[in-house]
Amino acid sequence: MSAEAPPRPPESVLQRRLALSDLLDLQTFGELAKGFAELYKVGVKVFDEKGNRLADIKVGNGDFCGYVFSFAEGRRCCTATVARVKEGPVGPVQNARAPQVPPGLPLRGMVTVPCFTGLRYLVLPILWEGDTLGRVVFGPFTPEEMGDLPPSLTDLTPGIDIALAQGHLAKIRRAPEQTVAKVMLHFAQLLEALVAAGQKTYLTSQVHIEATLESNRDLEAQNRKLEALNIRLKEMDRLKSSFLATVSHELRTPLTSIIGYSEMLSEGLVGPLNPEQTDYVRTIMDKGDTLLKLISSILDISQIEAGKVRLTFDGVLVSDVVTSALSSIKPQAQKKGLMVDTKLPPRAVEARADREKLRQVVVNLLSNAVKFTPKGGWVQVVLTDLQPQLELGGASGYRIVVQDSGVGIPADQQDKVFQSFYQVDNSSTREFGGAGLGLAIVKSYVEGHSGVVRVTSEVGRGSRFEVVLPAKPPAPGSVIPPPASDGGAQVQDRF
Repeated sequence: MSAEAPPRPPESVLQRRLALSDLLDLQTFGELAKGFAELYKVGVKVFDEKGNRLADIKVGNGDFCGYVFSFAEGRRCCTATVARVKEGPVGPVQNARAPQVPPGLPLRGMVTVPCFTGLRYLVLPILWEGDTLGRVVFGPFTPEEMGDLPPSLTDLTPGIDIALAQGHLAKIRRAPEQTVAKVMLHFAQLLEALVAAGQKTYLTSQVHIEATLESNRDLEAQNRKLEALNIRLKEMDRLKSSFLATVSHELRTPLTSIIGYSEMLSEGLVGPLNPEQTDYVRTIMDKGDTLLKLISSILDISQIEAGKVRLTFDGVLVSDVVTSALSSIKPQAQKKGLMVDTKLPPRAVEARADREKLRQVVVNLLSNAVKFTPKGGWVQVVLTDLQPQLELGGASGYRIVVQDSGVGIPADQQDKVFQSFYQVDNSSTREFGGAGLGLAIVKSYVEGHSGVVRVTSEVGRGSRFEVVLPAKPPAPGSVIPPPASDGGAQVQDRF
């Protein structure tokens, strides 16, 4: 009996065809797309070669398209147009044509796809090293020369209210086709720069990982005594990764679809709803968002406990981070009628930090304050200037203070609220939801920055959370330390 052939080494990243999502920092790219859409008032969509949506920024066309979609033929034609733009060939076929631009402008494969409503889309392939990685879609926009609604729309939608449709149409950006084409080419240049930088970063990290794995295989071959332990550790890691992947795919993905379809129902894209139906759909959306945040928190804490969350320090404007965090919680605060007050120093506070982790710290504290503050109350966030901080041994640092007029925390519970899965109210009839993870994540991220977080509170008179962070934290360790847990403690958190 012949010996088994040695296992083939895994395919190297240098041999694989990379996907667009591999080459992009999706958060940075999303901010770029959002910035373009807000600046030029034109919707931006980006798809990879499999049709997966990487960015979808809508501007101005919701009312008009929703109204047209309410007609049976309008719905059919809208669906066909969307399919053509998203999945059709990027070429002058199937109703597409070359854009109306001055001669000599490098189109880079761009085509114009007219819509039966008179609006237009511009579609541009994303090319990299000879491969088509996806496409960019700008639109819909109203061509400058468009006057009345075209017969292709009015003939298909008998009974359409022309004045109402024109009113909705006025909200959509009107511009010459060549102007939108130039903007799109500028967007493509920036996208190309992001892809180039992303490829370098991705390949460097993947090659480093592959080299590390190869070194591990050599060590295993030289020391068989550790083989059994290595196999056990790998199996544990595989099970943990499998669990996280299952949670992400089986819960978060369908939940996102539920929220998306609920939004379409709420916007009337499949027909008008009566007030009671609208309330039910909005309840579904609210509960879905709550569950999605809960799942994300569980995944975050799992990553921290597994030691897989790494800090990337860079220069940040802390004021911008606080302002960004505030914008994400304002809808919930406005819904409850809360007064949100912000106090920022006159000078910009510059520090080194992991921007995303610092933002999540502020968002978690603000969300906590909003959730536990009754209607008509107030929430305040304060950022101090750089100055010596006693908690940091006199080192230069800053403070972020989030305080509210909420329900408060009992004195004997204040030392425990930062533990994973700990909740102040553990009864089955508790008023506030959550899994008890928000403050545990805050504590882990703050301590990862070599900072300190503490709370002072009085029942019925609100709480004050104070984060003290150094302006120049020491180089981070390999991973964020896992948060403290309460062992078998009962699982209301402050998030």
